[in-house]
Amino acid sequence: MIRHVAARSISRPAADNLCRTPFVARVLAAFEQACDLVTPNGDVIAIVTPQIGDGPLNIVVEAEPGVLGMVEQDASVELDEGTLRFSRLEIALEDALAWEPCPDWSALRTLLEAIKRSLPALRAIAMSHAPTDSLLAALDTGRPHATPNKAENPASYVISTCGRALAARPGSTAKNLSSGREEDATLLQDAAAHLAGLGTGLTPAGDDFLAGVMLWAWLTHPAPGPLCQALVEVVAPRTTTLSAAFLRAAARGECEPSWHRLLAVLSTSGAAQLAPAVQQIMAHGATSGADMLAGFLWMAGG
Repeated sequence: MIRHVAARSISRPAADNLCRTPFVARVLAAFEQACDLVTPNGDVIAIVTPQIGDGPLNIVVEAEPGVLGMVEQDASVELDEGTLRFSRLEIALEDALAWEPCPDWSALRTLLEAIKRSLPALRAIAMSHAPTDSLLAALDTGRPHATPNKAENPASYVISTCGRALAARPGSTAKNLSSGREEDATLLQDAAAHLAGLGTGLTPAGDDFLAGVMLWAWLTHPAPGPLCQALVEVVAPRTTTLSAAFLRAAARGECEPSWHRLLAVLSTSGAAQLAPAVQQIMAHGATSGADMLAGFLWMAGG
């Protein structure tokens, strides 16, 4: 029996990928609340339940947890006439609402001073909620003079590698990357090459950290697109297919709704809303949200 469900919303990049019809995609992985597809162009589209919600890669479908878990890995998926067809599941896309994953970076950049004033409060709240095994928890202790052992202390290794790479030349710091100097961008690429794929899970901690770095670049760097694209070219071949897709999204300035909310709160100095916004980001994965926030704060020098 074929199960029929409808899509509730679809991200703009996912909709752009699906406009090339018809095509046959492949199931990369399937879980209780998510099913990841790889298109013929190598892009990743995530079919997710409402519990996960919108995201740069996501199509949100009206289905309870477990429905997507019945999809077989490596199975073929056909897109034709506005419907994704699996062997036992069909997803109608025609009534899905469009969701834009890019915040209004131009507007946010005009509010940068307000955002910077909110950083100390953001850091304090974030550190108070940091999972002990996250990069966020290592943010204060991860810049020793000697690089920690990658296997024994991966969290400190990530922070230390970034710090050491950017300290390779006097005066080169994370804050200086906002100047757009080519030599600083090259140092960050060198650090990214060491961090790519570092850690476990679908999106390794080193990759999540770099995604946070790129979001800060979109706030401050004079040419964030080329800088982030240069990072992705280094990182993508060294990590998982899914993580590379998330990094490419971050390089385009795309992020989850929880980051949209945090950026809005930071830009309006909404102190009362800051803690809930941080907790919403922390809820993403075991440590993925915290690791991404670590990259954002580290890049900000906060």
